[in-house]
Amino acid sequence: MKTLYCDVCKKPIDKPISEWTYYHVREYDICDPCKEKIDAKLRPSVRGHFPYTAKWYEEQLMAEIKKCVAKGKV
Repeated sequence: MKTLYCDVCKKPIDKPISEWTYYHVREYDICDPCKEKIDAKLRPSVRGHFPYTAKWYEEQLMAEIKKCVAKGKV
């Protein structure tokens, strides 16, 4: 059995169930706590941005994920 690790915090993900205990975003596997923290960091800019587009949101999300992966924490 393969062990899955969060790409942000590098911790193993217990009982990995997609979209429940971890999220697969492009090439990154992110545990639920890290995903919630990333969403919380993005929420103010998403609410204040007009006009909202899916492309803009994906760019913001990927930039934040890459920054968190480089730091090793959210």
